[in-house]
Amino acid sequence: MKEILKKRNLLEAEAETGNNTFSDILSKVGSNVVRDTLMLLRENESESGRIKVGYTTIYPQCFTRGHIHAPLEEVYFITSGKGIMEIDGEKFEAEAGDVVYIPFAKFHRTENPYHLPLSYVWITINKEG
Repeated sequence: MKEILKKRNLLEAEAETGNNTFSDILSKVGSNVVRDTLMLLRENESESGRIKVGYTTIYPQCFTRGHIHAPLEEVYFITSGKGIMEIDGEKFEAEAGDVVYIPFAKFHRTENPYHLPLSYVWITINKEG
């Protein structure tokens, strides 16, 4: 007898495959470094000139290249989805509701191996004010 699905969490659902799907587009682009960032506050828009705020979405099966910003420390607040954070060589899962602290001058990158977008608000503070 066929088993009927009673429950599935959206974060565990599988993406559709085939023509014109996101995975199909990614295979044609040739890179999985796909994200969008909206700038919410630039340094020159704050009184101290040291704070920057943005909102980033990393698309399913994508990641950031990773980077270091020496004079900046950073905080991510995950607003939706889940992903893998890497900070200074340590990897861990982060999901909606988590706050992630990135110390000064530490390499960091974000992966989204899941089927829903990962979005977060980030704040950087420049220690060299």
